[in-house]
Amino acid sequence: MRHLTITVVGAMCLVQPALAQDYPGCTAAQSTIVDDALGTAKELTLKAAVAVGDTPEYARWFGTYSNDNAEEVRASLKSIVSALRRGRVTAQCDSIADDGCDGGNYAWVYAGEPYLMHLCPSFFNLPPLTALRPGERRSNNGTLEGTIIHEVSHFTTVAQTEDHCYSRVECSRMARDDTRRAINNADSYQYYTEDVTYFARQPVANKPPPAPRANR
Repeated sequence: MRHLTITVVGAMCLVQPALAQDYPGCTAAQSTIVDDALGTAKELTLKAAVAVGDTPEYARWFGTYSNDNAEEVRASLKSIVSALRRGRVTAQCDSIADDGCDGGNYAWVYAGEPYLMHLCPSFFNLPPLTALRPGERRSNNGTLEGTIIHEVSHFTTVAQTEDHCYSRVECSRMARDDTRRAINNADSYQYYTEDVTYFARQPVANKPPPAPRANR
């Protein structure tokens, strides 16, 4: 979504694009990507919090449903929304040589130092969520918005999540075997949010469309 600022000059109203926030170490183009991803992540996480219930998506990422478990998941999602909504979350762009950006990492945080995200060069190679379809192999590697949700969940003032697993295959397996670890896992919140807000509304990759109905 493009943000606008309005400058009034005399009787004329000039509409100009708002400048992206300045993030240390980031180019102007990178700052725009970060701004857009932060805004979309906030909207998606709010929808995900509302969608928490006894559903296949919940079971896939958080395991056995119970009211207490669901309330914990919902509270964590709301905490992520709160951090994003209040403009607390910021970012800086690190180089591949900086601590935390080795090993192909997309981003990293100090959990006890909210709300700064360190973005690695590979973060900007991730697709936005809207560029993917469910079932695509690329969807297993993350998205811009999903990575932000993942990282923000780590902060001790937000959800205090850990990294118990990575990838959709590993995390869905963990949810079946260990509900408590799934509820405390950062990727679980990322994948759940992606699934209930976007992937659930999209056609599965390589699946033919349904045959047209006969006229009656």
